[in-house]
Amino acid sequence: MSACVSSIAGWMACLAFLVAHTAQAAVEAAPGPTPLIGEQQDEAVKKINAYFNGITNLQGNFDQIDSTNKHTTGRFYVQRPGKLRFDYAPPSALKIVADGHFLAIEDSSLKTVEKYPLESTPFRLLLTSAVDLGRDAHIVGVESQEGSLAIALEDKGGQAAGQIKLFFDSNPELTLKQWVITDAQGLSTKVTVNDIVPGRKVGPDFFSSNEQQFQPFR
Repeated sequence: MSACVSSIAGWMACLAFLVAHTAQAAVEAAPGPTPLIGEQQDEAVKKINAYFNGITNLQGNFDQIDSTNKHTTGRFYVQRPGKLRFDYAPPSALKIVADGHFLAIEDSSLKTVEKYPLESTPFRLLLTSAVDLGRDAHIVGVESQEGSLAIALEDKGGQAAGQIKLFFDSNPELTLKQWVITDAQGLSTKVTVNDIVPGRKVGPDFFSSNEQQFQPFR
């Protein structure tokens, strides 16, 4: 230590060394997520099922990072069973809407709409009238960490390719905070949600895709 403090430069170098090694030790000491198996996994899945089954109308803000590291934001709405909507904020021209049967991706700048059966998307596992992940999904794994819970799912029937991993805050109550969707090509999109509140009443066409009409971000 005397060599470190023999000069100001030496003291600063020593301090930087100690800070770096202290930070590294803290990272190494931080416990990672604990895989849940058996009854612990079953209980966690029951809690997640109950969380989604308790949702009727929901809305909030989202931040999305896609496989190219492109960042977009916007507002989302959920009405179970079967309906959701993502309004992307400008400059994005996208809107994603599910009407209970199809999921449509609208691009108002290109005036295009791509439609997919809702059953072929990971969202079907969460938007069904009675969410039962143990019945409808292949549970890849469940992890618990202080104050958080995560579950990775694949479609058991094989209709929805890829994987979805859901992340929840678990203290004091279970609350969805993020999901990561990985497609069949291994490309991932991460969506973080916040400011979640019960959804407001909306018109009957709010969750409908209209190829002739493109509504701006609200």
